[in-house]
Amino acid sequence: MKKMKLACRLSLSHYFSCERPIIDIVDANLTQVSAVILSLPDIESGELARIQQTGFELPVFIAVDLNDTIGADLLNQVSGVVITDESAHQKNSILINKAAHQYEENLTTPFFSRLVNYVAEKNVAFDCPGHQGGEFFRRHPAGEQFYQYFGENLFRSDLCNADVEMGDLLIHEGAPYDAQSFAAQVFNADKTYFVLNGTSSSNKVALNALLAPNDLVLFDRNNHKSNHHGALIQAGATPIYLETARNPFGFIGGIDAHCFEESYLRQQIAEIIPERQFDKRPFRLAVIQLGTYDGTIYNARQVVDKIGHLCDYILFDSAWVGYEQFIPMMKQCSPLLLALNENDPGILVTQSVHKQLAGFSQTSQIHKKDAHIKGQSRYVNHKRMNNAFMMHASTSPFYPLFAALDVNAKMHSGKSGEAMWMNCVKQGIEARKSLLRQCQFIKPFIPEVVDGIAWQDHNTDEIAHDQRFFNFIPNDNWHSFEGYATNQYFVDPCKLMLTTPGIDPHTGEYEPFGVPASILANYLREHGVIPEKSDLNSILFLLTPAEHNDKFERLISLIIRFEKLLIDDFPLEQVLPSICRRYQSRYQGYTLRQLCQEMHDICIKYNIKLLQKQMFRKNHFPKRALSPQQANIEFVRGNVEFLPLSQLDGRIAAEGALPYPPGVLCTVPGEIWGGAVLRYFQALEVTINQLPGFSTELQGVYIYNEDDGSKRIYAYVIKE
Repeated sequence: MKKMKLACRLSLSHYFSCERPIIDIVDANLTQVSAVILSLPDIESGELARIQQTGFELPVFIAVDLNDTIGADLLNQVSGVVITDESAHQKNSILINKAAHQYEENLTTPFFSRLVNYVAEKNVAFDCPGHQGGEFFRRHPAGEQFYQYFGENLFRSDLCNADVEMGDLLIHEGAPYDAQSFAAQVFNADKTYFVLNGTSSSNKVALNALLAPNDLVLFDRNNHKSNHHGALIQAGATPIYLETARNPFGFIGGIDAHCFEESYLRQQIAEIIPERQFDKRPFRLAVIQLGTYDGTIYNARQVVDKIGHLCDYILFDSAWVGYEQFIPMMKQCSPLLLALNENDPGILVTQSVHKQLAGFSQTSQIHKKDAHIKGQSRYVNHKRMNNAFMMHASTSPFYPLFAALDVNAKMHSGKSGEAMWMNCVKQGIEARKSLLRQCQFIKPFIPEVVDGIAWQDHNTDEIAHDQRFFNFIPNDNWHSFEGYATNQYFVDPCKLMLTTPGIDPHTGEYEPFGVPASILANYLREHGVIPEKSDLNSILFLLTPAEHNDKFERLISLIIRFEKLLIDDFPLEQVLPSICRRYQSRYQGYTLRQLCQEMHDICIKYNIKLLQKQMFRKNHFPKRALSPQQANIEFVRGNVEFLPLSQLDGRIAAEGALPYPPGVLCTVPGEIWGGAVLRYFQALEVTINQLPGFSTELQGVYIYNEDDGSKRIYAYVIKE
């Protein structure tokens, strides 16, 4: 790795000696610096404040003359003083180099640093993987191109557990154990497990460690499909589903407040397993989304206080968060910061580090916080947890993925985690303000007014520290979610959510003209800006500390440009040229508003926003005929039929069906096709046929081309 640098005014550099490169403080990237020397004018110009805002805890020295006097307040903020006199040259050098070396030592991580040292040993490998440091790839021109693209270090870091020097990732020994222990400290867990196949696997590990056939699991109907797989299909647990909200724009909301009432939950148990209704703790586990895909954030304290006494454990699926404890106004929603006692549930938290934290794709982690129930019969010890872990972990783990998880923990330790995320929050606030001031149709999804003042007219620092600016106040028109209680949910400040025209924000009803968000999403992609997802009249952008002003300016300028194209009704071939080329005969001569109107009219005709809402309401849940596990067994055995949507009504689903994203099942294996779910997929089939190029990915159902040129959706159902 490259040596870190010293940053100072170059005019000061002859007062000390250093083997590290020296760069001017004005141009310094502080992530590459291990010590800083500032003059008094530098401090007056704000350089010390800039360094402190990073949270890196860099050693900073003040360069002063022998006769200068430095106040105690300033001295308390720096590491020491450098005397600008030739007689102090040696002393200055020792002081600066020692501090820089110590800073670099403090940056080392348990696993990644060990990996770097191991790779530097250049051992002769006769073990797996077969490419052996990339050399096999280099025996062929195609492989050589592959090698050159990714670089030597990636291939040399792809190691095998045959050499015990790097420890063991499956039984958590050596450097892997140290790395996970450090992450547990950073995230306030009792124990942390690094998982290398995404939170889909993390969820299954947690669920398989806790659940067995016939256990009752309290189950958020918003749960990601991996929770259905782990809890219901693999473990065979019995779900009590909790109904959830959708608003007219297409945003995914939270669980209704009434679902957390004990009397209601016991009534639901009575409908499924009457003999369990009066058990003291009827639920082996509750599985709750801590934050929905669309940025509805739960109050973890409220959840535990409401249902904790009914559950042995609560699994908070935090795939879409994980940074909450590093943002002051979000800390109350963190399950890992809760004060817990022996009467509370054990807590498990799964986090998709690759989503909005710092990790390669597939990096995930499980946090276990249950020392407060150790010794009780419901407690799951490490050996049982690791048994489930090894059922889902590869015996050939990719070490760079594990190293990324290690480094992510280091980045969030100390003051730097909060500093990075606060900057992200403030950038997101400024982006929302800019959109509110410059855009006419496309609006940020936040309250219009707080304390009688327009949201955008409040001070950014105040907004960044006060949850009131993001709260879902029950019955407020701007969000149109129903069933919420006071202080139950708030908008994730790190999800930039926008709404497009077509929904009256005061009534939640369709307006005559609308702009489905998928059109805006495709326009942005045409210009190299990639949103996370869009649905109905909503579009989502994920914010992380990676953001910078140039990215926001590009996004906002494109949205402003899109509105101008909409007002002037530009030809579609100029707005979405790729789609027009691919489906030339379909969209020949179309304008932008013409396409918007056609797509919006389909939404109105089938009332898709209502169907989407109904699918997640208890009164419209599909009826259960088989357990998900039983239905899956029949599917595996081939006791199924493959039928078009038109023949599915009343038939038992063999697979769970869903649009992806968001990966939330609309119908679960063993449920009966019909009602809102069937009508929703029928509406999607219409869209697929009438508006090619704008269909979403569907899983658990299959799109086939018919002889007449149309496309039809098919699904597997259990044989009658």
